[in-house]
Amino acid sequence: QRLESRPGPVTLVIVAPSLGAIIRFLDWQPWLLAGAAVIILSILFWLPLVRSITRALGQLTAATERIAEGRFDTRVADTRQDELGHLGQAINRMAARLDTLVSGQKRFLGDAAHELCSPLARLQVAVGILAERDDPALREAVADVREEVQQMSALVNELLAFSKAGLRPREVELVPVELAPLIARVIERENAGRVGLNLMTGLVVLAEPALLERALGNLLRNALRYGGDGPIHLAAHTEGGMAVLSVFDEGPGVPPESLARLGEPFYRPEAARTREGGGAGLGRAIVRSAVEACQGFLVLRNRAPHGFLAEIHLKRAPAA
Repeated sequence: QRLESRPGPVTLVIVAPSLGAIIRFLDWQPWLLAGAAVIILSILFWLPLVRSITRALGQLTAATERIAEGRFDTRVADTRQDELGHLGQAINRMAARLDTLVSGQKRFLGDAAHELCSPLARLQVAVGILAERDDPALREAVADVREEVQQMSALVNELLAFSKAGLRPREVELVPVELAPLIARVIERENAGRVGLNLMTGLVVLAEPALLERALGNLLRNALRYGGDGPIHLAAHTEGGMAVLSVFDEGPGVPPESLARLGEPFYRPEAARTREGGGAGLGRAIVRSAVEACQGFLVLRNRAPHGFLAEIHLKRAPAA
């Protein structure tokens, strides 16, 4: 009878004086070279793809942030044929649609306000005549009607100012504007004698004078209305190539949850939702639109420990 032997398990024992001797015995260099070659090839093939994707995502993120700030003329490159290219096309369509809707809304508000000016003017004249001829028993009622007409007229004027301030930057001609005389005119018009000034001398910015006056006037009016009985400060300085015009007070400030919505049309914090406390909620919206039309930007924030700060950032005019 023939017995077939089967190989059993084999144990290899290597005895070496050091670990380096074992590594030399196993000849690791080919394996190391092969691994390095794989890593290098992976980098050569995948790095351009990863960089292309991250660059495209960065551009899309920046574009959506600008659109969220109201800059609806923002567009992104949509030449890619992959999903990112389709996303860019969708963002461009969204921006164009938002631009059309917002422009149409502002145009409608401006047209409606303009059409309301004439009947309101006639109504004011009629109420004035009625006030001169009224019966003493009706004098209080006529005064109430006059107050309501004045409120309507103020709202219509704010709507007109908002629609005019919403002009696109390319439709506004920017000229060098010296800040000191402009600020003096605004303070005199707003009767803001208690405003403390800290202005850099000879500061000239690029702006449209009427829009800048309207923006600064609204900020001063808000500070005087909501800043309490404390002092109001107005300062102007430079940061790099920008001029910063600041209006700040020492009042209660704005609720933190309302900060992000300041500048939205018709939005007012809860504390300002009374006739005595504020208007229609268009003041800061007019300021933001006017500053953006001058190719600047607006910063609104609370101060520590209390108070509110509004900053207008504008480009400095080049030296003559």
